[in-house]
Amino acid sequence: MRKSVVAAALVSALGVTALSACGSEDSGLAGKSAEEIQDETVDAMRSAKSMTLDFKQTGTQQTSMNLALTKGGECKGSIGLNGANAEVLRVDGKSYMKPDTKFWEQNAGSPEQAQLIAATVGDRWVETGSTGQDDFGAFCDLDTVLKGLDEDKGDKNDNTEKGDEGEVRGTPTITLITKKDGETTTVHIATEGEPYILKMEIEGGDEPGSAEFTEFNEKVEVTAPTDAVNLNELGG
Repeated sequence: MRKSVVAAALVSALGVTALSACGSEDSGLAGKSAEEIQDETVDAMRSAKSMTLDFKQTGTQQTSMNLALTKGGECKGSIGLNGANAEVLRVDGKSYMKPDTKFWEQNAGSPEQAQLIAATVGDRWVETGSTGQDDFGAFCDLDTVLKGLDEDKGDKNDNTEKGDEGEVRGTPTITLITKKDGETTTVHIATEGEPYILKMEIEGGDEPGSAEFTEFNEKVEVTAPTDAVNLNELGG
């Protein structure tokens, strides 16, 4: 699964991510310019300690993720790609997954290898790598997901305009809309409490989809499995 899919989506409009809001005080954000909204949103996003991401891509690749993740690099949840699914978790610098049969069929290299791995692993977790060596590190580390934000702060994006006010999950919002290369990205930012982004929708282009974040700053508890199989020992 390509790490760039999520990263590109999350930074497309202002280097943005989508997070849930808390608090009920009107921040006055809706009355500010698109550039001011961008800068305040970047500051708020960088202060996030944890969140839950629900991401769906509906283009050529049917990708989905539902992950609770932290700045410390822990995460737990599930990922899906073209009908294959896997539970995933990351803790203490190590990543683990528990794929379904279709996942092995798509990634093992051959039907025979898929059957061999599935029979060997059974219902156990698979250790996929340690820090700097596995693909899940980029998905699970909140700092990595948000690192593109700092580059966009203070940069005027002529393709980004302020849109309408609205509401996401009962929280008032203001939208920022970016149109570029046939793709339209609409970002819904909370105007009550901190200016977190609640939802993002990508239409057109090669990778349409949506993202929502919830459970902002809530504790994410992840425990390493005790019977995990080492993928390298399986020849993976």
